[in-house]
Amino acid sequence: MACNAGDYEQDPNMGAHSSGTSGISVHGKPARTDLAFIAQQLTTGYSTHFNDSDAILSQKIVLLDSASLYVPLFTSLKPVGFSLPTAVEADFFLTDYEDSYTTLNVSLQMRSYLDTLIGPESIDYIVLADTVLADLNLTSTEKVHLQFIVNYLGDTYNDPVEDDSWSKKNIVAAVRGFTKSSANAVFNVALVKITQQ
Repeated sequence: MACNAGDYEQDPNMGAHSSGTSGISVHGKPARTDLAFIAQQLTTGYSTHFNDSDAILSQKIVLLDSASLYVPLFTSLKPVGFSLPTAVEADFFLTDYEDSYTTLNVSLQMRSYLDTLIGPESIDYIVLADTVLADLNLTSTEKVHLQFIVNYLGDTYNDPVEDDSWSKKNIVAAVRGFTKSSANAVFNVALVKITQQ
């Protein structure tokens, strides 16, 4: 099968490559390449390759970065000059997530969606994701950010390590990461997961 440059595109919002047939899995469904899936692949790579029961936070950050070498989708997402979060930066979303959530620099419209995600009501994540896409008051960047957060929280709903802080930690981790890059948001969210294992 021949392929030319027009068949191979990069989605600037997702950082994943696609072509007419590369996104089709063996079962005929499109292969997942969204940010939430990449975050899960990163945590799976970490738990598969590293036993870190005694590792401190700074060591977990380095080990997670090493695990990223096993996740080609994450590698292709990383921008030139990608920088890991420091232990101090990670502390904002791992332990200081309550205050950090309150001071997030997001629009009122985006805040309303985030508040829905941490609210006590049951959430239909698929409906919420569709609502985000249709919301004309959100910028395209806000939609990408919210899609990642909604999809990840939906994918990890009822996760065995979930507790009352799960949503806030992941929201703060993602939003703070997006200030640098999509790869940083994914890395931060994966870090939340591995620190709770």
